[in-house]
Amino acid sequence: MAETKVILGVNTFHADSSACLIINGELISAIEEERLNRVKHYAGFPSEAIKECLSIGNIKEEDITDVAFNTKPLSNLIPKGIHFLKNLSLKENFAKKRFLKKKNIHKIFIEKLNLNQNVKFHYIEHHLAHIASAYYPSKFKKANGLSIDGSGDFVSLAYAKCENNKIIIEKKNYFPNSLGIFYHAMTQFLGYKNYGDEYKIMGLAAYGKPIYFEKILKNLFKNHKKLFKLNLKFFNHHKKNFKYIADENLLIDQIFNSKLKVLFSEEIHEENFQKNFACSVQKIYEFFFQKIINLIVNKNYSKNIVFSGGCALNSSANKLLTNNKNLFEKVFINCATGDNSDTLGADFVVAANYNLDLTNIKSPYLGKKFNDTQIKKILEKDQYKKKLIYSYFKSDDELFHTASRYISEGKVIGWFQNKMEFGPRALGNRSILADPRNPKMKDIINKKIKRRESFRPFAPSVLEEFQSEWFEGDFFNPYMSSLANVRPEKRKIIPAVTHFDNTARLQTVNKNYNLRYSNLLNHFYKLTNVPILLNTSFNENEPIVFKPEEALECILRTDMDAIFINNFLIKKH
Repeated sequence: MAETKVILGVNTFHADSSACLIINGELISAIEEERLNRVKHYAGFPSEAIKECLSIGNIKEEDITDVAFNTKPLSNLIPKGIHFLKNLSLKENFAKKRFLKKKNIHKIFIEKLNLNQNVKFHYIEHHLAHIASAYYPSKFKKANGLSIDGSGDFVSLAYAKCENNKIIIEKKNYFPNSLGIFYHAMTQFLGYKNYGDEYKIMGLAAYGKPIYFEKILKNLFKNHKKLFKLNLKFFNHHKKNFKYIADENLLIDQIFNSKLKVLFSEEIHEENFQKNFACSVQKIYEFFFQKIINLIVNKNYSKNIVFSGGCALNSSANKLLTNNKNLFEKVFINCATGDNSDTLGADFVVAANYNLDLTNIKSPYLGKKFNDTQIKKILEKDQYKKKLIYSYFKSDDELFHTASRYISEGKVIGWFQNKMEFGPRALGNRSILADPRNPKMKDIINKKIKRRESFRPFAPSVLEEFQSEWFEGDFFNPYMSSLANVRPEKRKIIPAVTHFDNTARLQTVNKNYNLRYSNLLNHFYKLTNVPILLNTSFNENEPIVFKPEEALECILRTDMDAIFINNFLIKKH
């Protein structure tokens, strides 16, 4: 009898620390540590995520046969060495500390987990893991593989040829030249200091004009035969004492330096500077992204492409991939593309090397599910009985009918169902839902529930069979990974999810992926003749809720009208 392969995939000491579990080729579970410890973008050891993944799989620590890490510290040694000799001293510095820590990850695992002595450790290069996280779920026999991010294993961009379950990386762009770091630096420059705030710039860009495009291109980039090259005199990230600390807390120093402020000293106080600068930054990224796409197309290797890395979260730019069938016939971007995706990718690479038949790897619903008994026990606690009332629907139809009616009446509801999704965007099981027809709904949710900037847009979930009726194009988009133009005749019908530039970051909903959410959409469609819901992640300014208690606390401190947890309806007294 063949040995059972229990493969634990891990992203640790990097942003979005996470874990996943594959047993004999089947993806059993995956979860980000932040969902459990409530620290956004947590970068330390994912102890709780590992424990949760094993619990879902009914696996003990000693049953693990393989551990896959999303880093290979000894890769790319020549460009690393050249850079360190040119720019850094060989004395103790943050880069050296980080290298040594990653090199010895397996020792930390042996200390923290009760692993058997025969367990095998696999170090998978960062961008190989990124590409694998998209290639294997795509089920494409042959595809171009692309990964773009800030940096991982000293690489900021990788191109690969993927065929017959093998991935061969053919081209790399090395640190410190990075589109991801450029975008992060510009985000910091506009005053958004938190890690992961780049999406705010992407949203703000729709309101501006790219009037600083030429100035940014001329000054912050160098003309070079390479794909792109930063003018490093405006940046700090390549310097010896630059801090990137990925541990209990994620700490990243200011990437841009004072020369950037001097460069824009005359314009920075202009009306609409932030909007126009954000738009210019987005267009710069799209300019280079288009160059990358063109190079791949000219290779004439495949009409399919898979895309991952932190920059794959830029849904505005992804439109360049998805809305032009002349470039690629099929595009796949997975539910997670940031460093959490590497958790999956590293696992997939190891499983593929064992020639395991990979299954269940396209589903994002990989977290914990709570049963009715557990939920009722929580609702009966004194701290909630005093503040909340609940009822229970004996039939699902009654649940869907009531929830869709609430939404149609202008109520904002929390939707907490089945297994928690993996990835940063609400995919229908841990969602806040509202009526897309209400023109005031975007402002209501931003102000009273999310408590965030007024310009931030919301995504529409649309029944897959109605996608082309309401939006231009038919791109497979279950993970909100790309924008689509809202058809002109539909824009006035769904103003709450139509962005300022008449686009929408849509999510297509297929009953085969999420029957329960699909049924809710169908009930709303029968009630309103609109097969669309406004969908955003179930949280305030925190990680997406994990436990029912966190959902209850969210309604108590916000102006949400009701929560539906399984078949329970919960409201405030």
